[in-house]
Amino acid sequence: MLNVRKMANAFIPNATPSDFVPFVVLPTILRFKRKHGGLWVGGTVTVSEAGVSFSPNRLNRFFHDEPQAIDVPAKDIRAVRHEFGWFTGIVVVDHVQGEFRFRCYAAKRLAANMSELFGRA
Repeated sequence: MLNVRKMANAFIPNATPSDFVPFVVLPTILRFKRKHGGLWVGGTVTVSEAGVSFSPNRLNRFFHDEPQAIDVPAKDIRAVRHEFGWFTGIVVVDHVQGEFRFRCYAAKRLAANMSELFGRA
C-alpha cells in the first residue's frame, strides 16, 4: 500500500502566466513555454491506490491563470518511469489520455514504488 503526499512541480502544457507576473520576467517565461511546451507549476502530488493527483499551491494559483488540478485514476495508468532531472528527478506517468510529468525529491524511488503499486513497468 502506498499513500504519498509531497511537494512537487508538475509540467502543465497549457499553463499561462497571470497578469500578476512582473513584466520584466514575462518574456523569459513565455520563451521557456514555447521551447519546452509548457510550464512547471508548484503544488502537491498525492499518490494512492486510487491513482495520482496534483493540486497547485496558493502561490502558483496566484501567478498562473486558472492552473488546473490533475487527477489520473489508477485504472488509466499504463506505465510509470523515472527520468533524470537536475536537483530533482522526474516521474512520468503514461496514461490513456497522454502523459503526466512531475518532479520531486526521491523521484527514482517514488517511480519504482508507483510502478509496483499500479502493476506496470
